Amino acid sequence: MHKAAHSPRPAALLPAFLLALAVLLCACWVPERYIGRIKIERDGSYKVTVDGTALNPEAWLALRNPAPAGKDGGHEGGKEGGKPKPEDIKKRQDEILEPLLKEIADLKARHVVDEVSSIGDGRVRFSLSGAWRLDRSVLVFRELREPLTYAVLPDGTVRVRVKDAVQGRQASALGVKTDGDLSIVVAEGVEVLENNAQKTPTSPRGAYRWTIGPGTREAPYLRLRFPDGGTAGAAAGGSAPEPKASQAQKRLAHH
Repeated sequence: MHKAAHSPRPAALLPAFLLALAVLLCACWVPERYIGRIKIERDGSYKVTVDGTALNPEAWLALRNPAPAGKDGGHEGGKEGGKPKPEDIKKRQDEILEPLLKEIADLKARHVVDEVSSIGDGRVRFSLSGAWRLDRSVLVFRELREPLTYAVLPDGTVRVRVKDAVQGRQASALGVKTDGDLSIVVAEGVEVLENNAQKTPTSPRGAYRWTIGPGTREAPYLRLRFPDGGTAGAAAGGSAPEPKASQAQKRLAHH
């Protein structure tokens, strides 16, 4: 199965793009708030930056009731008026956060993220960035570790969708709201034929913008025509238009 070009990072964006967010999502993080920026170039390469906050469901749920449980269902340690002592609760909170802090340290050590830090309550603040390329030799592309999915249409145009930008099932089940601010800039010469952006650019260098909220259901998308007319050889330096008969030979990539 064909694999598209990746950035030099050991792991790509996850949840989450998001957001967010393939790395964070694979690590069982649920994005809450994010600002995402994408720039798509004439050759199909694109860059993504994401900054935001996310939570670890296990730690977040446990920290909502951190009191240590005793053998009889009560509380361990000394009690004050039937309640666990503050030092016992603090000890339990540290125990809950320990795996989360180890995971943060691992992400930093492997340079998976630019920045990530605990902000309490099972939440983290993160910053991610990466670069990829739209592989137009693939008819339909849904790679887990890449932030965009896309399909090459019969007319050679490319329909691009941003993964993990809207609130997912896990966030909804937890009662967590996902709020995002997403913008996409396309290089001069790349035509945008369709989009579902809430705001469209008023100048060639402007951005298509989406404000994501709990009620947002449709993922952000653009239908693009590249300067080469959408030929599959563009990423390799350009080629003559591909015969329609060869369209059936294109492969599907959906990991």
